[in-house]
Amino acid sequence: MPVDGKPGQGPRGELSPEERAALEQRSNELGRKLDAARQAGKGSRQEGARDGRGEAMGRAFRLSAELIAGIIAGSAIGWYLDRLMGNQKPFMFILFFLLGAAAGMMNVIRVAMREKTPPLPSVKDERDEDN
Repeated sequence: MPVDGKPGQGPRGELSPEERAALEQRSNELGRKLDAARQAGKGSRQEGARDGRGEAMGRAFRLSAELIAGIIAGSAIGWYLDRLMGNQKPFMFILFFLLGAAAGMMNVIRVAMREKTPPLPSVKDERDEDN
């Protein structure tokens, strides 16, 4: 198939030997670049993925513990105050349950904002190498 698109330079859909050689050369060059990029990023990506997963799991457990601790602490205080006052209806339990849930959510938001992760690094492509 002619590169310039002019009809009549050979059968349609067939590559000339020069075009075939140029295509094979570009393909081999691209293969070498891909192999080099794979080798360069192989070790760091696998180790980073393991560390990243463990770090994310730790962060998730910490945030869930913050929320649950706030709810449990608020509920315990409310239950204790209801028992101390002799209330038949759990007004203090409900009030402190809601306050504990709000405090837990505030802690989760505070920790999440403090531990924001930076964006992932970008990968260079051929256009960056040309400049």
